Amino acid sequence: MTSIKSSEDPAVRFAKLMAELFYFMTEELVDKLGDEQGKAAAQEAIRKFGEVRVASMKNEAAERNLSLLDPQTYLKVRDMPSNGWESLPENPAVTTVCPMCDIWDNFGEKGREFGALYCEVDHILFNGFGVKLDRPLCKTKGDSVCDFRLHI
Repeated sequence: MTSIKSSEDPAVRFAKLMAELFYFMTEELVDKLGDEQGKAAAQEAIRKFGEVRVASMKNEAAERNLSLLDPQTYLKVRDMPSNGWESLPENPAVTTVCPMCDIWDNFGEKGREFGALYCEVDHILFNGFGVKLDRPLCKTKGDSVCDFRLHI
């Protein structure tokens, strides 16, 4: 079981806490609204969350005189650190360790299912900067890695 420790890197700790909060909020939505409506509410929240994040990052890009048409701008203004995530050395687009999924794994199949709802935020973020994301493999879907394939 993955736990959250005060000694961990603060960015990792906050990612894990956010994952745990998302799990419990989604579980409560499903319990109160039913499976379909609860998941739909969680998906809508993630969509709004992603859109607000994109707007904030674009504001920062404009303040820094960075082109909003350059997909590299996303990497320069990205709001969430990648501390704790690990990738294959020979292919950084393949994530082998995700602290958020580590938390969702604690809750079994339901945790990964709810985590998959959260992972959709990546599509919103990349699309906001003109990049299409294909992710044929995702840890929340039971795969051993997340494979981020970006298309400009």
